[in-house]
Amino acid sequence: MRLSELVADCKCLAIIGTEKNAGKTTVLNHLLAADRRPDQAITSIGYDGEDVDQVTGTDKPVIYVGRGTLVATASDLIGQCDFTRELVRLTGLYTPLGEVVILRALSDGYAQIAGPSTTGQMSRLTRMLQQANAGRIIIDGAAARKSTAAVSTADACLLATGASYSPDPEKIVEHTRHIAAMLTLPPATDVPETIKQAYFKAENPSCSTIGAGSQDADCLLVDHTAQVIVSASSLEDSAAEVIATHVEQPLRVYFTGAVTARLVQKLLERTRSLKNLALIGADGTRFLLNSAQYGELKRRGASLHVIKPVNLLAVTVNPWSPEGFSLNSKDLCQSLKSVLSVEVFDIIADKAEVI
Repeated sequence: MRLSELVADCKCLAIIGTEKNAGKTTVLNHLLAADRRPDQAITSIGYDGEDVDQVTGTDKPVIYVGRGTLVATASDLIGQCDFTRELVRLTGLYTPLGEVVILRALSDGYAQIAGPSTTGQMSRLTRMLQQANAGRIIIDGAAARKSTAAVSTADACLLATGASYSPDPEKIVEHTRHIAAMLTLPPATDVPETIKQAYFKAENPSCSTIGAGSQDADCLLVDHTAQVIVSASSLEDSAAEVIATHVEQPLRVYFTGAVTARLVQKLLERTRSLKNLALIGADGTRFLLNSAQYGELKRRGASLHVIKPVNLLAVTVNPWSPEGFSLNSKDLCQSLKSVLSVEVFDIIADKAEVI
């Protein structure tokens, strides 16, 4: 099966990377070229499509769109899109590069795209694109930990990985395996309505904030009766102490923000058994712990869950590094396939056929 066939039925697809230069834009271009459907739309988390990477200074693939494609981008970038276009609508959503506007390509051409970076705004933008008759929306995301807005909005996701992370294939495989594990954490069950409301408010900042007048109370401890017994800020060291003092009884800890490596480390230092503990985040991108911490949490009996599971369809591989070296693509793909439960594709070497 080809990658384009795998994602053919997706209404909203996010492409995220394990880090920068993992090949996201190459994947996007492949999908746009492989299925030139006239009803597709593209946008981005942040800015994409520039010729040169602003961090590494290396050349980047440009985004090429076909006639009929809807392009949601910032107003300051319209002049850098060379396709003939018409303005479909203004969105009222703003980025550092101006208001996001929706254009329709009246010819083939190159695009530079910049979209909103928050979940609430991306959700609004995708609804507007659907109202403009987009049959499929592709969101060019960021590195996995910065792609919350993309995966929270999309109904499916591709994870791009490769040599940009490390020249050591084993490190790439382990890093990718860990991120895939976080993205595919199982859904939480029996979530109290008050907790659902807390997540909604966290994703929609225009609503009132969580907690007693403070948006910092993003860590909610819930006992076996489904009652919130205490709330805290996950950024404070005291949060780990609060969790540790209640962990002798069944305890669910809901995080409307991030589950940080620092908090997890403090918790591991304060407790031995975590068999009564469940840590629950909005989605897999919110878990910022490393592979060793994840393994230790599981070893001590803790469970990790999410409110919104991520539908990870496949991993794509870029064997080329911006530092000038390349890895053996076939060997890397086979190693990834041995530790992942999803398909693995090399867009360049294998023309997006499954490895």
